Amino acid sequence: MKYYILSLVFATLSCTSSAQTETTNQKMVSMSDTYQKAYKLGSVYYEIGTNKPYTGVLYGTYDNGKLMTTQDYVDGIGNGKWTQYDPYGNKECEGTYIDNRVEGPVTFFYEDGSIKSKGQYAHWKQPIGKWTYYDKQGKIIHTMVYTK
Repeated sequence: MKYYILSLVFATLSCTSSAQTETTNQKMVSMSDTYQKAYKLGSVYYEIGTNKPYTGVLYGTYDNGKLMTTQDYVDGIGNGKWTQYDPYGNKECEGTYIDNRVEGPVTFFYEDGSIKSKGQYAHWKQPIGKWTYYDKQGKIIHTMVYTK
């Protein structure tokens, strides 16, 4: 059930670069090795066997072993960078987490790793401000300004 809920949460982050792993000096723990307690938005994550909220990178994988997502957590709360991958290991999108919400800068990618679009999110994935859309050669094909 926990994995199903996590999958639904990360599916809502759907977003396409071919780096399967990223270099990090932070501790990385699989989401399946954590447990959760309710929080005002989402959950607070704890590594199994501890009662201290987790700080580091949590990751999820597809059945084929490829990364599904990596997310930075501080004191059990999503704060920092998150990255979403497709089942083939291509980076789909990356952005920032603030207090368990997807907010701030976000970048979407084509399967070849080129930038598809860039912009900002507010209030849990609501586009805000200027968004720029690119073709696969990096040429701007469209811009749009989102307001509240």
